[in-house]
Amino acid sequence: MSKYNLITGATGIVGIHVMLELLRRGEPVKAMIRPSSDRSIVGKVFAYYGDEQLIHNIEWFEGDMLDRDSLYDAVIDCKCIYHTAAMVSFSKKDHPKLWQTNVNATADLIDCAIANGIKSFCHVSSIGALGHEPNGTITEETPWQPDSNRSVYSQSKYRQEMEVWRGIESGLNATIVNPGVILGPGLIGRSSSQILQTVEKGVPFYVEGQTGYIDARDLAHIMIELTEHQFYNERYIVVGHNCEVKRIQELFAKALNKKAPSIKAGHRTIMLAAHINEAWARVSDKSTALTVESARSMGGYNTYSSKKLINTINIQFTPLEESILNMVNFLKYIKHEKK
Repeated sequence: MSKYNLITGATGIVGIHVMLELLRRGEPVKAMIRPSSDRSIVGKVFAYYGDEQLIHNIEWFEGDMLDRDSLYDAVIDCKCIYHTAAMVSFSKKDHPKLWQTNVNATADLIDCAIANGIKSFCHVSSIGALGHEPNGTITEETPWQPDSNRSVYSQSKYRQEMEVWRGIESGLNATIVNPGVILGPGLIGRSSSQILQTVEKGVPFYVEGQTGYIDARDLAHIMIELTEHQFYNERYIVVGHNCEVKRIQELFAKALNKKAPSIKAGHRTIMLAAHINEAWARVSDKSTALTVESARSMGGYNTYSSKKLINTINIQFTPLEESILNMVNFLKYIKHEKK
């Protein structure tokens, strides 16, 4: 009898928090990880929240998202899939792998889910897969517009969603969530913790722009609530707060007791820095977060509406200050553990 909730991307910020929420509810969890993955981050986050004992309730499955047979084996004995695995990169060299990981692997996972009679499927997409609305508020109905400012990552997330909709048309009970920037404990140097590190290092520059943010704990709760209450065949924007990038950096600086960035970096400056960074990355064979592709996407003032979600389930979003303090406290916790 199928019993497990399968979590792909189990060592990522979303995967960790979804597992923790499910385990707190007494739900059985199967965590899919690569053989090379460092699963210790899961234990560190669980311990930080005071739930270290729950780590022993996880059924670990070593597999490869790019291997269809591996995916088929992973979904056996599962009743629900929380698909949080995705590759995030704005580097040209990663374009083929982005498509393989985000689009092709999701297509294979959808096929395996249908073949094994999975009861429900919750897919983590992104606000990057939504349309643009320069002079208004972006909703689930805002049409997608492919343009030169769309990163390959954004395009891959949009196509990834299309694979989920294909699954829905084939009878799969699926829910899609489009979260904003996810704030929460996880691997240092990944995702939103890059903002934390930038402020901690005392970088004096900020860029203009506004986007949406969501606490990882809120996102996990929302995903499970939508799935358990069977709100299928829908997509939901999951944004707790729309906030200027400069304000986010100021909040991090306050929590870190650091000086907030005060020098505005204009578009030309950002693009020049991106070109230099890419050249350095090619020579040193190292990765860089600031690429020409990522720079092109900066500076937009986007506002996202979670009205559909709020009208569907009862949710109170965690205040931004609390989310940021949670990340800073986790960083302190990690540093203390290393001593």
